[in-house]
Formats: sequence, structure tokens, C-alpha cells
Amino acid sequence: MGSIQSEPKRPAFNQLPYRSCDPKYSAWGLWGANDELGTLNLLTPAIVKDAAKEIITGEQITLSLSIDAFSQPMNPVRKPCSHRIIAKGHANDDELDMNTQGSSHWDGLRHYPYQDSLLYYNGVTQDDISGVAANTKIGIQNVAKRGIVGRGVLLDWASYAADKGIDTQSPFDSFEITLPQLQEVATNQAVTFHTGDILLIRTGWLKAYRSLSQESQAALPRRKVRTSCGVQASEEMIQWHWENQFAAVASDTVAYEAWPSRRPAGVALHEVFLSGWGMPIGESFDLEALAEKCREQGRWSFFMTSVPLDIPGGIASPPNCISIM
Repeated sequence: MGSIQSEPKRPAFNQLPYRSCDPKYSAWGLWGANDELGTLNLLTPAIVKDAAKEIITGEQITLSLSIDAFSQPMNPVRKPCSHRIIAKGHANDDELDMNTQGSSHWDGLRHYPYQDSLLYYNGVTQDDISGVAANTKIGIQNVAKRGIVGRGVLLDWASYAADKGIDTQSPFDSFEITLPQLQEVATNQAVTFHTGDILLIRTGWLKAYRSLSQESQAALPRRKVRTSCGVQASEEMIQWHWENQFAAVASDTVAYEAWPSRRPAGVALHEVFLSGWGMPIGESFDLEALAEKCREQGRWSFFMTSVPLDIPGGIASPPNCISIM
């Protein structure tokens, strides 16, 4: 259920799906038929303890935007955050009305199913989520009760692209970041990945957004086609993520993968990561100060901790995330 499961021998990528009749590239059953943590099972006590060695200076950098960072969330069907102060005379309360994906957030395992079957991680159905006998299976509460704690690694693709003179078009277009580019960034930064790493990718989306006028920011989510840059959803990219055994991934874009996904492998990364492997996807993370500090210190790994909201049956949550250098 929500407790960490030991992993049997990890199958090679070309052996996926783990069970032959399951969806493409899925690993259902790898940590048990009733598992609700997915790749977070990789964050064992030993892995987390080893990650603590990344703390050298003790400097703390938040990776979460404020919950009202976007006057209109990038998906226009999501309501903006509303904050109300309740003045009671002798004290104050406050109330929030918000979409959990309106600003920085983790996509939980109930967010995006395999589109052909509408099945979620380990075979959870839409009826499990919103039917008459709905339950809390694979809800965000499972993540909240243990947190996402481990070694974070930042790949600063935005700086790499600027140095290389790569024509990135606009981060607000569906520009695809390729695997060879990410591999070159990792090589240039002298990054070595460890099992259970939390991968962060800086694309420059947030920096570009902040440079826009208020009018342009407000117009961005109202475009007819809501495009954004991100990681290419190729089979080789999916394989690379599997073989590096990441526990979770995040970026400063609105979808991690280039959106709308062109699905060159027949599926979006959201389908495979969330519903195939049970791997949380972080979106709209603030990686600007972290990138600056990593450049300053000449290292790109750090201790990272995130405690989402404990929402039984929740779909997503603000990350409440910090890195510790």
C-alpha cells in the first residue's frame, strides 16, 4: 500500500511492460499488485541517508512558487487562487480556494491515465477515483505521509542552450529537448546519477515568463493552442529515465515534456511516468536561484525534501519543496 516495498530484480527496458498484458512500458506489479508509491519505493532509508552527504554549506533554497504566482493558471480551466482573511476581532483566520495544479505542484498518480484505456498506476480505474464507490487508491496522501526526500540533481539545459547558440524558438512553443542534449548537459556538469535521484531540468520557461509584461502573462494561458517547451517523449528518452532509476522528475515548465506531446513512441511521458511507473512529475518549479547557486558552487547535486499536502485521494499538490546545499 503506502509503505516502501523492496524491489525485485529490475527488468531491462526492453522487457517492459513488466507483465505482458499491461500498458506500454508499464511496470505494474514490480513493487506488488497493491503498491501505491511507484518509483518512490527507490527512496529507501539507505538511499536517503546517503543523500544527506550532499549537505555541505547548509544553504536552503525554496523550489516552490507562491500559490498565487500565476494570475491565471496556465491551464485556463483551473481557477486562480483566492485567499480570504477572516477577521474575528480577537484573532484572524484565513481560507484558500485553489486548484492544486495552479502553481508549482507535483502531478500525483491519479492525474493522467493511459489515454487508450483510461487506466492509472497498477490498474486503478476512473471509477476508483470519481465513481459511486470511489476510494483513495494511489492518492497524493501516500506521498505526503513519507515525503519525497533524497538527492536532487539539476540539469541546467537553459544555460547549455544559450552557450551553444541553440535556436530554442520560444519556451512557450512546443520545443523539444532531446536526449543527446540532456546527456551533453550531464557530461558538461560532470553529473553522475545515482539510484533514486530526483531529476530537475531547467528549461528557462520561468525566466522567460517573468520577463513578460502583465498583459502578455495574462494572455499566455488564453492561447488557442497552449504550447510549451519540454523534454521529448521519444522511446530513447523514456528508456533513459527508466535506466537511470529516477524516483521523481520536475522542471520549470508547465508539463515537463514538450506540450502538446507529439507521442513519437505512441504514448506521452505523462502516461508512462505517472500511470506506468508511478513516478511523480513536478511542474512549474522555481529553479532560478538553485541554478545560480549550483553554478556558484560548481556542483549540481544537493539534498532535497518535499512534503505535499495530505489530501486523501488527492490528484496533485503544491510541493513545499526546498533544496539544501
